[in-house]
Amino acid sequence: MKDTNREKPDEGDVQFVYAKVLDFVSHAGMVFIAAGYLIYVMQLLPLSVSIRAVADNWHLSASDMQQKLHVPSGWSFMGSMADALHGDVVSYMSILFLCMATILCLVFAVKVFFREKNYIYTAITFLQALVLLVAASGVISR
Repeated sequence: MKDTNREKPDEGDVQFVYAKVLDFVSHAGMVFIAAGYLIYVMQLLPLSVSIRAVADNWHLSASDMQQKLHVPSGWSFMGSMADALHGDVVSYMSILFLCMATILCLVFAVKVFFREKNYIYTAITFLQALVLLVAASGVISR
């Protein structure tokens, strides 16, 4: 039996907006990951590191493999468009997109809190997004 008395959530409801953004980003992220994987496996774009080289060095730690294969770390692939147009980098970017889902949701939540004139929660949510952005950037670890 369907509950017809249930009200549709208000567009200003922060949980509803957060969930809507998370739903969209999650589905888009899964499509992006599948596309990145196919681009990598089918080698539709050139690879910065061959699949064979990765397989041969699988026993190494990530930092050792990075040094041995001379691959960029962190966000350094964003330095030039030529670096970003490699199959393995596109696959990596798809994972980063999905990792940024929380930050995107918080940005939309800030907008809703501000519209509701709830300035305390606006500030808290903005600071959460800012802390996550700083942490993701790796600025502090350098």
